[in-house]
Amino acid sequence: MEIPSRQEREWLMAFQLGAVYVVWSPANTRCAIGATQDLGKALAAQRRSIGRDAQLARVWWLSSLEAALDLAAAVGTALASTTTVEEIESRIREAARRLGIPLAEHDVTLARVRSALARLDHGLELAKSRGVLSFFNSRYRFLREKAVAAGQPFQSYGMAYNRLKAEIAKRLAERDGRLPDLSGIVDVILPLK
Repeated sequence: MEIPSRQEREWLMAFQLGAVYVVWSPANTRCAIGATQDLGKALAAQRRSIGRDAQLARVWWLSSLEAALDLAAAVGTALASTTTVEEIESRIREAARRLGIPLAEHDVTLARVRSALARLDHGLELAKSRGVLSFFNSRYRFLREKAVAAGQPFQSYGMAYNRLKAEIAKRLAERDGRLPDLSGIVDVILPLK
């Protein structure tokens, strides 16, 4: 099972999604269930717990980490050593149905994230071609110099740029992937006050 890249993980976390997962150790056939926003870190922790050969067997994405934690708690993390991946999957699906929590399959979710990231890249290119990035850079420089002159701290360029990307992503999502309206976007991210 594929673990999301850093960029994919950041996208999932930006939308505050959470995952419920099942890990399985082929060597000792033990299974575990958990909830996380970072599958890589969760898998590393499980490898320390149930075995170095542990691997992700099943993953579902939910609308929030809280929902993922609730679902994992409803299934229960105390599993018998003979519990199979299929039995855990059945318990998860039943608990999700009972609690009214929709499950999104991992592969489908990753495909959607990749598509959204491609649209975001296109949105950034659009912003660049329309001069929005140039205006953003000028505004950032002006506000940073103003803050420095006043002896005040100012956000890093990376933080401001990530906020710009998040705003473009939000506008793309609101328009179902169609070209976003970029007017006023710099004022949202870097207001003159």
